[in-house]
This record gives sequence, C-alpha cells and structure tokens, in this order.
Amino acid sequence: MKQSPRDRERLEDLWRSLSLQDREWLRRRLLPADDGHADARAPLSVAECRAAEQWFEDRCAGARTVRDRQARLRLWYLFLLLRYGGLRLVEAFSLRPDDWDWSRGCLRVRGRPDRLVPLPLPLVRTLHDRLADPAFLGALASLSCDSSLMRRTFAQCGRACGFPAGLLSARSLRHNRARELRRHGLSPALVDAFLGRGQQAAAPLPPGMTALLQQRIQGEDNTPRSSARNTFSGRVLCCAPCGLACRVELLTPGGLLLTAIITETSRQQLDIREGCRLAAHVKAPQVHLAGDGCPPPPDATHFHGEVEQLRSDPRWREILLRLADGTRVCILQEDVHLPALAPGMEAQAWFGALSVILSAG
Repeated sequence: MKQSPRDRERLEDLWRSLSLQDREWLRRRLLPADDGHADARAPLSVAECRAAEQWFEDRCAGARTVRDRQARLRLWYLFLLLRYGGLRLVEAFSLRPDDWDWSRGCLRVRGRPDRLVPLPLPLVRTLHDRLADPAFLGALASLSCDSSLMRRTFAQCGRACGFPAGLLSARSLRHNRARELRRHGLSPALVDAFLGRGQQAAAPLPPGMTALLQQRIQGEDNTPRSSARNTFSGRVLCCAPCGLACRVELLTPGGLLLTAIITETSRQQLDIREGCRLAAHVKAPQVHLAGDGCPPPPDATHFHGEVEQLRSDPRWREILLRLADGTRVCILQEDVHLPALAPGMEAQAWFGALSVILSAG
C-alpha cells in the first residue's frame, strides 16, 4: 500500500520516539535476519550531517600518498552527491565528468528519462574549485566502486561521530534530503521529481517545474546560523530520573558529553529517552571561563576551545570560543579584567547542568 508523505512523517516521528531497545526489537520482528540497517531511515540532524561531512574532509586532508588521496576524494565526492543530491548509489557510481552543467549548477543523472539535479551553489563552487587538484581529476575519472566499501566507510564515519549503528547510510542520506526539501516548502511532487521516484520519474519534467526546482534548491541557505552559538545538538546517552529531577547526558556529533538537570515533568513532556535527539541551549552569561573565580559544580560540562573573537564595553566582555568541531560558544562576562585573553589563545570553559535548557532536536 502506498504511503502518503504525511503518513511517512508520522512513522518517522514514531520511530524517533522509540528507545534503542525498542528499535532493535522491531528490527528482529519486522526485518529479515540478515538486514543490519535498523536505523537506515531514521532522520539525521543538521549537526550530524555536518559532522559526517567534516569527517570525510578531514580524512581527505590526512591522506599521505597520491593514490590514497584519490581514493578518499572519490568517497568524499560520493558522500556529497548522496548528501545533497539524494542520489541512489547506482546513480552516483554511473556519473561521469561530462554530466556536470557547471554554469547552471546542475548534475544530469542518466535514466529513463534523464533528470537534472540542481545542487546548492556553495557546494557547486567547492566541487568546481577542486578540479584544479590533479588528484581530484583522477578521482572523477571513475566513481564506480564496491558498494560494500561505501557501507564500511559509512560505518567507520558513524562510529567516529558517535552515531547509533546503522544510522548513516546512502538510504538515510537520500531519505533525509527529502525531509529537508519538504521542510523548505517544496511540494511532494517537486521532491519526487528531485529524487526521481514515483510518477514524477516516468516522464521528463516540464521546463517550468525544472526552473522552479532549480530556484528553490539553489536559493536554499546551507550555512549555520550565528544565533545558534550556544546550541548543542546530540543524542541522549543516559536518562536517569531521581525523584522530582532527572539527569540527562547528551553526546554531540563533535564528541562533547554534556549534562543537564531537568524536572521529571519536563522529561515526560519531551518524552526523553535513550537514543532520542535533543538540542541543548545555554545562555551566554551562564557559561564561565576557568579561573574566573566561580567554582564549577560537580555536574558541570567542561570544554576548551580557541578564542576567535573578543568584544567589550565599559561593563561587559563577549568572548567567542571555537571548539575543535567548529561549534562556536559565546560567553558574556561582567568583569572584563579576569582572566586576560586574546584572539588565538586556548581557553577552558564550563557551564552547570542546571543552566541547560533542553528542547526537541
């Protein structure tokens, strides 16, 4: 029976609300015994997608030989096509350099019929600039590789980023792209046309719909918002009720383990359980620098980063820390004299568990 997009959204919300144990039970009951992708259709957060993309980029930067660099660039390139193009693996493997229309920022995917896949312009510029690298040209010559290699690479990336087993896959990236496009206001028909599925894949798109799809995709803003400086997204590792309160431990894709203390009523309202995704918010004045004279409580979350920016007036000082995973944390101090800092310096900071506000991620 064909499901409507609204039915799929409801099933996804239900899946997200299940604990890891409940998901494993459903996998054993509903999926074949040799299917190891219980979380293949679970939605990924923006922070998780960004962490996976950063992992592929860091892996390319760590290559030591030309051959290794070509292999890693090929996997990085395939990941980006799956992430932003929503391609099937077989479609990505069959691409050739002449399938690019760089002037329009579109990729021709061969099929019956062919379809044009517009990609975000910042991504197109990044890929176009990489063509100056001879190693990248070698990677583009042939994208065909063993699908089991992609699965192993996704599993390695997922473990490095702290994802649940099976969460990152070609199928989950394709499904996640569809969710993103729907949230950006694209109709189900346009989303199906973008992905080449359903009735929209049976015939070429009218020129007007193709232009609309390109306009909506390439007008999409894929840059992180600065207003989310003190927002951390992650998945719940531990949720321990203790009387009227509840202790929640959250692991971010960048590896930061933070602790929040909320009321048991709030836990029930948010339906917080192990494995679910949450966002943690901390106000700038409630983030403290180590050595500022305010002792941290036992359940404080500690982290360190590089001072990226300093601003001050006669009363306040604003400090912007950049963490290792690229997250920026804003600190607002009333005493502008302690401790002395300058851009480029390393600094340690912390915030208490009672300062964390949790929301659905």
